[in-house]
Amino acid sequence: MKNLISTILLLLITLPILAQERRLEQVEENLYNYKLYDNGKLQQNGWYKKIDGKYIATGLWRDSFGTLAAYDNGELLWVKPKGSSKVSRQEIELHRLRRRVAKLEEALTSL
Repeated sequence: MKNLISTILLLLITLPILAQERRLEQVEENLYNYKLYDNGKLQQNGWYKKIDGKYIATGLWRDSFGTLAAYDNGELLWVKPKGSSKVSRQEIELHRLRRRVAKLEEALTSL
């Protein structure tokens, strides 16, 4: 479960370094549609709001692996990998905190 959540977050949060084309198209005054293409194939699709000059992820995001994620003003609400159940923000935060505690415990035992 830990590896699954980590992989999903990594795929959704980081943009592929070798992406060939990124498109940001203004749909409304402060709403933009973002599309990431790799070798002509759509890899990721999502929405940004522009608030105070910063682009904030919002709405539904999809990737080519079938993963779906929901954001609200930059906060991840949930992630649903293809073929798996939805993972809530609370579950993701709990996973992050467990990983952080494990690293702190490891650091304490190595002293």
